[in-house]
Amino acid sequence: MINSSKPTQNTTQQNKRQPQGTTPKQIADLFGTMIGLYGAKWTREHGLADRTGQWLDTLIDLHPNQLELGIRRVKREGNDWPPSAPEFRRFCQPKPEDMGLPEMAKAWQEANDHAGSPNHHPWSHRAVYLAGRAAGWHELRSAGSPQECRDVKVKFANAYQALTNRVLKGEPLEEQLAIEHRFDPAIYSSQLQRETMSNQGIDALDGQGARAKLKGMF
Repeated sequence: MINSSKPTQNTTQQNKRQPQGTTPKQIADLFGTMIGLYGAKWTREHGLADRTGQWLDTLIDLHPNQLELGIRRVKREGNDWPPSAPEFRRFCQPKPEDMGLPEMAKAWQEANDHAGSPNHHPWSHRAVYLAGRAAGWHELRSAGSPQECRDVKVKFANAYQALTNRVLKGEPLEEQLAIEHRFDPAIYSSQLQRETMSNQGIDALDGQGARAKLKGMF
């Protein structure tokens, strides 16, 4: 009989995979920091605590690293008046350059320039490649009308921002399952060669026979 008070291994693993969101304590700590920065301006605008729950509701899905980024930006910009909850949430969204990634404009240009041969380009960062793949290499190459260009740019920007967020949270750019099944051109080429030889009646393991049949084809 399983002791219900002790989590099973599967439950523990599931909890580890669950994203860490904002807690009431973190909101309380945030209010304390903001009161220290703005004093009476903050308390007049937002009070001493998040009594309505607006701040928790607005920031509930953010990672602690995002909250820290938001506080740093508020301090750096030094606005005279405290931000609202939605304004602070925007401060919490990392820019690619904050995380050591190419700026959005540079990443977008690189993806466009090399959409024709993505597997042969030494990408400045894998996140740029992954965002281009998410937007679609064919779409990047073939977008012609202004609406098509806007649509594929939005897809790229959304994917690149999501990857930037993963870096901030300390998460891998790709899930392990995706990494294990990543397309390998060298492996695919060998498989294709073996299949072609088999269709032509050539035993890929018989070196001499293969060479003889290949010579007879030219």
